[in-house]
Amino acid sequence: MVDLSNFGSNTEEIFLKKFEKLSLKIEQLTEEISKMKTKLDKNYKVNRTFGLKTVRNSEPLNFARDVMGIGSPTKRYLLSLRAITEEWKGRKNDILITIRQQEKETHMDLKALGIRIPISDIKNIRVLTKQILSLLYICCELRGIAINDILREIITEINNEGQRMVQEIKQKLVL
Repeated sequence: MVDLSNFGSNTEEIFLKKFEKLSLKIEQLTEEISKMKTKLDKNYKVNRTFGLKTVRNSEPLNFARDVMGIGSPTKRYLLSLRAITEEWKGRKNDILITIRQQEKETHMDLKALGIRIPISDIKNIRVLTKQILSLLYICCELRGIAINDILREIITEINNEGQRMVQEIKQKLVL
């Protein structure tokens, strides 16, 4: 005859060991999920910044090319001109000058900083233009390059593409 009283305690002991292992696995999984949630929350927080939201609500201008800045091993930086119709602080129809930080491999925007200039603010646009042209003049002088040919080429290009640029702005901004 088999003694069943001993069988019950062995089964209980095996069950308890299995339950302890299962509990440990559940703890480890909970900890991993918690770490993943924290990482996702941080990523979400980065992706919902004011600058990125504004960039998403704007449209690139086809006549304006992005200007690449000096990057790092993992990131790249772009300066771009965009059109934005979203109303903000009682204003809409602005030109958005942005600096975007992107992941180098995926080109995903990580951060953005933008300056909105109303399309009708000729004074500020003129000041910005003068500063950019001054920078171009300085670079040409330091490199020993004649600026007149470059300026002539820029003005000719603007004159040739002027109507197309105006049409694009009229389409993208509700004037």
